[in-house]
This record gives sequence, structure tokens and C-alpha cells, in this order.
Amino acid sequence: MSVIEATPATLAARPRTVSLPISIQRLPATVTVGVLIGMPWIYSACFPLGCLGYSWLFIRAASVTPSRAYWESFATGAIALSIAFHWAPHSIFGTTNLSFQLSVVVFAGLILWEAIAFAMIGWVTNRLHQWGSSWIWCVVPAWLTIETQWPRVFSWSTAHAYLGFPPLLQVAELAGTSGVTACALLGSVAITRVWLGRNAHRAWLETALVIGLLVAVCLWGQVTLNHWHERILNSASMAVAAVQVDPTPHESLAKMQSLSSTVAGQVDLLLWPESTLGNYDISLEHFRDQAYVINRCEAVLGIFDPYPAIHCDLLAGGKTYDDGGRDHGPYRNTAFLIDRDKSVSGRYVKRSLMPIGEYVPGERWLPVLRDWAAVSTELIRGASDAPLTLSSGRRVGMLVCYEDMVAKNAASSVREGAECLIALANGSAFKDPDTLEQHLKLAQLRAVENRRSLVRCAATGVSCLVLPDGTVAKRLPIGEDGILIVDVPLESRLTFYTRHGDWLATISVVMSFAVIVLALLHRPSPSRNFAS
Repeated sequence: MSVIEATPATLAARPRTVSLPISIQRLPATVTVGVLIGMPWIYSACFPLGCLGYSWLFIRAASVTPSRAYWESFATGAIALSIAFHWAPHSIFGTTNLSFQLSVVVFAGLILWEAIAFAMIGWVTNRLHQWGSSWIWCVVPAWLTIETQWPRVFSWSTAHAYLGFPPLLQVAELAGTSGVTACALLGSVAITRVWLGRNAHRAWLETALVIGLLVAVCLWGQVTLNHWHERILNSASMAVAAVQVDPTPHESLAKMQSLSSTVAGQVDLLLWPESTLGNYDISLEHFRDQAYVINRCEAVLGIFDPYPAIHCDLLAGGKTYDDGGRDHGPYRNTAFLIDRDKSVSGRYVKRSLMPIGEYVPGERWLPVLRDWAAVSTELIRGASDAPLTLSSGRRVGMLVCYEDMVAKNAASSVREGAECLIALANGSAFKDPDTLEQHLKLAQLRAVENRRSLVRCAATGVSCLVLPDGTVAKRLPIGEDGILIVDVPLESRLTFYTRHGDWLATISVVMSFAVIVLALLHRPSPSRNFAS
């Protein structure tokens, strides 16, 4: 056997090839995987497609070079997220000062940023497969680490693509959204493990154990669902009416009052959406005296007597400012609890501000971003997790708009004694129904995590009741004025997740750190062959 020495001359004579980040031959498959992962965000019943999509993503990432795995996974993520959040360009255009073309550019930038998470998991999958087939199971903690630690604008999660499978969702009471994501990803990695090691007895054994675990989780979830169906029927409850009216038009207050009067004597609590009332001094104590209220209200946005015929407790959204902040703020996005005597018996201040809508990431370094995003009002975050106490003594945990997507806010209010969760939202600036539907999807797991009913009162939708088992029991059509009357089951017990928070994500971060340490000590064989 002869050996040809590689010299500069022979190397120069070799034809040069250009290696693209994504192989043209593999592009149709990349698009297909992205579609499979993205579709469950629009149609919840398509969650099995999402499971297959993630499996295919991992299999493809393991079969190429690390750089190809990174870029193909990046493209897959960008496609999936573009499908899931296809409504965003129109929403950005409708809520900012940007042209539609620039709105598309901003949307593309957000998608590319979020897609880096998929690129990272593709690269990690590739590296884990190089170390040995069994290492592929570490994809699960790696993905949980990326999902919970990678900075993103909105708190989407793989778990939200599985809302069409209620038995799996029940694990959220133990491990939150991360628990649902972990179980879903285990199913996808199980398929990946069998495919990559289909000729190995060990691969089938490992997969059988994991599938057995998932079957047990789903059976437990179904039993838990049945338990909560019975528990909900026998639990204490209170009657709540949520008024769905866009507060923007001049005549909206009269509509809310008229609809509210139709349920006089039937309910314990009335809900009006976020941004219904005006801007008031933080010292405002009641609405009984118009002159008193005028002195503590911005006249341009003044509602001096929200509901003259008030017949029960009323929760409505407005803003408050400190002494001296009249007409210029800064303000607090506030939910007012008003009793039958028109006294302000409680206030809740929004703790988590909505990105782009209420503040702009990076605005401190580039103030012009606030002008582009049409954010003219300075808002202050609230600090209290305490529920509001109704006249009946019942305690309700408050969430305003974006906050029903923030798991820690709901959990902290429940730990403080909330017997149910109330979310007031506006959302009238978002015209695409898919935007409002997806907001509900991002909020739905708050009920399961804490085993608390969640009542949403939204200006244009979705106003609904989410039961403690995660099912939407009753709702109003999007974009239609109306009033939703529901009996809200009340609970006092704390779930494991409510008590201990996102413990699974913390463990995943520790495991991922341990894998990184092992990676620094372990050098995979350079002789591995990859598919092109």
C-alpha cells in the first residue's frame, strides 16, 4: 500500500468545495420538521406531530457535522416559530409607530433570536451522540436549561404545544411547565434513541423503560383528571361575572354598566377589563363624592363614578400615580377592588410589565426604542404578591394582562392565600384572533400548576373560566361584547409546584453544568463519519 504525502502543491491542486450551512438536499426535510413543530401551536390536537417533529430534529442533528446540526436546527426553529407566531408582524404594526415593513424586520429579528435556542439544542444533540448513544437522554435537561435560561421576550415553552393532551398536563402540579416539557421531550428522545440504535438491545431496553415511565405518568394524569372532575363538583364556589367590552370607544363604560346590571343579585364579584377606569392618585379611597374624586384624578381620563348602581364587589383596571405625578406619572397599572359602598377596598399593582407594550428591552441604552414602540407612559412595577380580599372574605390572586403568562406570579399569590386567580386584560390593540387565542394558551397552565380556577376578563377576548384541571369550561366569542357568568370553584390546598417552584428546571441546570464539565474532560474520537 502506497502512502501519498500531502504537500502544499498537492493540496493546492485539489478542487475546492463550498460547504453551505444547510444542505440544499436536506432543505425540504428541514422545512417539514419546522412545520411539524410549529403546527401544534395553532391546532392543539396536532401535538403528536410536534412529538415526531422534535424526534426528527434530534435524529437529523445526530447524523451530520456539529456545524450542520447547529444551522439546520436553527433553520428548523425559525420555521416553527414563524408558524407559531405568524400573527406577530400585524400585531407589532398595530401597536407601534413602525411601518409594516419595519414590523416584519423586527419580527424576523425576534424569530432569529428565539431560534438560537433550537440551534443550541441541535449542536448539543450532535455532541451527546458522539460521546455514545445513551448520552442522548441528556437532551431533555439540556433543552429545559435552554428554555428556562435563554433570555426571550415572551415565556413560550414546548409544554404549551401539548395543551391538546390533558392527561400529560396534570404533571404541572408537581413540576410546572418544565415537567410537561420534560415528559413531552422524553417521548421524542425515546423515538430518537430507538432509531439511532435500532440494532442494539440496550437501545430498546432503555426506550422501553422510558416509555413505561411515560405511560405511568399519563395514567396517573387521567386518574388525576377524574379526581379533579369530582372535586370541582363538590368544592365551594362563588359566582363571578366577567364583562367583555372594548374600553377604547367613548360609549364603552355605558355598555359595561348596562351588561353588569343584568346580573344584579346573581353574582358575588364583577370583573371589568384592564384599562377600563382612569388615572388616579394613589391616595384615592372611594368614588362616593365626585368633587373628591376630581381632585384625585386626571380629568382628561376621568371616570368619577364607575358604576352608580353597583350591586356587588367590582374589580376593574386603571392606573395610579404618586402625589405630584398627576398628568405625567410615572404610573402603576392597577386593579381596583370597589365594594358596594363605592370604597376602594383593595388595590393590586402589576408586577411584571409586558415587553414592547409597557417597556422596551434595551431602552436604557437606546431611548429611541420607546418612540418606535409607541411607549410614551412610564410604568412602575408592583411588589406585593398579596391577594385581594372580597367583602365575602374570599381571597383572589390578581394577574394583569401579560402576567397570566408568568408562572411565578400566580404561584406567589397562591402561596399568600389566593383561593382562585383573576386575570384582567385589555388586548384590544391586537386584531388577529390567533393572538388572543395564543395568549390564553400561554396562561392555561397557571390553573394546573396551582390547582386554582383562573377567570380571565379580557376586553376583546378570550374571557373564560379555566378549571383547576386545565380545561376551559366556559368562554365568550372573541371580539363580541358580552358577559360571562361562571361558578368559580375555590381551593385552599397548595400543590408541590406552588410550594417549591420550578425545581425541575434548577435540577436541569445543575445536570447541564455537570455534562459541560464532562465534555471538557471527554474527547470524542475524531474518526466519526457524518452524513452530508
